[in-house]
Amino acid sequence: MYPGHRRIDLNTPDQVSSRVFPSIKFMVIDAAGFARAGQSLDGVTRTDQFARLCQDLPESQDGEIRWHVRGRFDAPTGRSWLDVKASGPVRVVCQRCLESFSLSLQVSSTLGLVDTQAQLDAMDALETEGQGTEIEYLVAEPRLDVLGLVEDELILVLPYAPTHDACPGDGSTAEPPRRPSPFAVLKDLGKD
Repeated sequence: MYPGHRRIDLNTPDQVSSRVFPSIKFMVIDAAGFARAGQSLDGVTRTDQFARLCQDLPESQDGEIRWHVRGRFDAPTGRSWLDVKASGPVRVVCQRCLESFSLSLQVSSTLGLVDTQAQLDAMDALETEGQGTEIEYLVAEPRLDVLGLVEDELILVLPYAPTHDACPGDGSTAEPPRRPSPFAVLKDLGKD
C-alpha cells in the first residue's frame, strides 16, 4: 500500500461509507479532490452487483469484477485525470452458435476531468470536428459514484454481438456425405 491508497472490501459494510439500495452499493468521491490528492481505490465486486451491466445478459452472473480507480493531477497543465481499470468474466451467448460462454471483460481507461458541462460540450464539439484529442472527458462531480463509473466503462467494452473465438464443433465434425442431386441428370439433356 502507498499513501492515498485504500483497498475496499465491499462485502464488509463498516469499511466504506455506503448506502445500500436493493443490492446496489454506492461509493462516492469528490472527483477533483480525489485526483488532485493522487488517491486510489481498488476492490472486488460481484458481477451481479452491476445491475445495468447485467440487465440484458441472458444468464445470472456469478463472477467477480476486480477494479482499480486512481486519480492523477498534472501541476504544469493543471489537468486532473482518473485512470479506471477493471477485469472479470461475464456469461454471454455466442451469436454464431447460440451457446453460452464466459467472456473476459478488460477495461483500461484514462478520463480527463473538466469543471463544467460547458467545457465538456466544447471538448465534444472539437472532437466532432476532428480537432479534439482521443481522450474521453468527464465533469468532475463533487459526488461521483465510483462503482457507477466502473460499471459505465464495463458496459462500453461489452460487445454488441459476442462470439466465441472458435465455436465448439467448428471443423471438429465431418460434414455428412452429400447425396447426388436427383436433378444432376438434367444437366446433360441439352448438350447434344
